[in-house]
Amino acid sequence: MPLLDYLQQHNWTGHPAGRSEIVGLCPLHEETRPSFYVNTRKDVFYCHGCGRGGDLIRFLQLSRRLSFRQSLACLNPKTTPEAGSIDVFERTVAFYQQQLDHYPEAMLYLNKRGLHDPALIKELEIGYAPGGILRRHLTAQGYSFDLLRQSGLLNVNGSDALYQRVVFPLREGEQIVNLYGRSIGAAFAHRFLPGTKGGLYAWEKVRHYSEVILVEGLFDYAVLRQAGFHNVTCSLVLISTRSSSTN
Repeated sequence: MPLLDYLQQHNWTGHPAGRSEIVGLCPLHEETRPSFYVNTRKDVFYCHGCGRGGDLIRFLQLSRRLSFRQSLACLNPKTTPEAGSIDVFERTVAFYQQQLDHYPEAMLYLNKRGLHDPALIKELEIGYAPGGILRRHLTAQGYSFDLLRQSGLLNVNGSDALYQRVVFPLREGEQIVNLYGRSIGAAFAHRFLPGTKGGLYAWEKVRHYSEVILVEGLFDYAVLRQAGFHNVTCSLVLISTRSSSTN
């Protein structure tokens, strides 16, 4: 299927921008000025806003967080992606949010880090991964063991990848692309799941400000947001670099 046909079937609209190009708003991130170009001759896309591009398979991987194999299956009418592959992170984040209320030590850790506003904690979707129960919960919801391994939610031994960690979901637009876990115990401080780690947290929400406050970590970000600063972001690259040196 041509890329443009797929996009138009999913309610994307654009207008001619050249002999073989169509431009419109990028479906991969929030923007107000069209920067998403589709080259109908080459059957590829490129967004000058978020810097991502590729063919239809790549678009499916980015927009629906599918693997290459799952993207191919999605385009094959004889097969479909594994059930739940698109929303497994959403289910995980919701589950971790529920756990936060059941583990006083997690709330105590948040309070020690200066974060105590329940509304903001809910807005940022902060949760807690106690470890040892996510696999059982998700498999009971119908998610396969293979999917949980492929997504990085389980480690090579089949155990929960995040253990005794306060968890922040990391989104690009509306899609969760990774989870960040901050240890509240003796384990090394920072952990991401496999996948994208770099960039700036919640950049789509602050990029329109004329001045942006850049802080080092997610807790610095949360505390400033709690104090009323909305033009703030943090570098996930710094966290990732620091975590790799701690391993």
